[in-house]
Amino acid sequence: MFTDERTLPSLDGEPKLKLSILIVNTNSKELLLACLQSIYATVRAIPYEIIVVDNASTDGSVEAVRDRFPKVLLIENDYNNWFTGGTNQATLASTGEYLLCLNPDTICHEEAIDALVTFLDDHPKVGVVGPKLLNGDGTLQPSCRNFLTNRRLVLQHFFPWRKTPNAWRKRTVLEYWDHDETTEVDWLIGACILVRRTAVELVGLKDEGYPIFHEETDWCYRLKQAGWETWFLHHAQIVHFGSQTVGKLWGRGLVLEFYKGKHRFIRKHYGNTALLFHRMLISCLLLARLVKSSLLGALPMGTMHREQIPILLQAIALQLGAYRRRRVE
Repeated sequence: MFTDERTLPSLDGEPKLKLSILIVNTNSKELLLACLQSIYATVRAIPYEIIVVDNASTDGSVEAVRDRFPKVLLIENDYNNWFTGGTNQATLASTGEYLLCLNPDTICHEEAIDALVTFLDDHPKVGVVGPKLLNGDGTLQPSCRNFLTNRRLVLQHFFPWRKTPNAWRKRTVLEYWDHDETTEVDWLIGACILVRRTAVELVGLKDEGYPIFHEETDWCYRLKQAGWETWFLHHAQIVHFGSQTVGKLWGRGLVLEFYKGKHRFIRKHYGNTALLFHRMLISCLLLARLVKSSLLGALPMGTMHREQIPILLQAIALQLGAYRRRRVE
């Protein structure tokens, strides 16, 4: 596994298309087909291509896409190149001016992608823009985030932000903000982000040291360091069902992979001292949750809390450097 960010070669002359839509799929056939259908039903005015990278699916995904959507460019891997590696493969094969990184477990609302493209057209300093994400039931899925500094971590967990005015949350802890207006942010959940090709040519592809989590955090950070802005566009809406593939792979252990991505980001950009503080703080928070789950789990109706205890113990061990989990193949 490499840890540097490879450069995206410039196209010869002007981009051939306005938009390249990049999707990485692993055994998510039905979700992928619904996603593709929503793209074809909602994107009409923009010349675009769709590139699907399939990570050795065994559920008939490739055959179904080839049969129902023959215009899609399929890249078939005979191994799991993970989300980040697959996105890089699709990026290198793309010809668009803008690159839409889209999860297969998404449904595009009317004019959402068009609105994202128009926003980049109108704002040349913006390198990344993302839509409002909705859960399957139509409720908000918070997608805006601050960078993973320890100051933000302390503010997030030791201050009652959910009880403060929305304007305060927007300035300090974006995760708890109502996502009710278009604004500049630090980074966005990567289920649907539109990236300017020239920005990627400048900072490089995604860092594959993050197989799946926080690779978008790292990308947005590097883009910001290079002078590009990241924006949230509130009136563009995408449904994101969330964790449909990775949940099958890791189950409750999914949170451990999430923590590993955080560790890598903090070590890479802030150093080992910041990472040590982060690990100690998270360990204390997890220990408090463990005590609560243990007490509530002792009650007759405490099944859910008892089930949380093993993963909390593993998460604490991970923070303390005493847990190693082999990557799922």
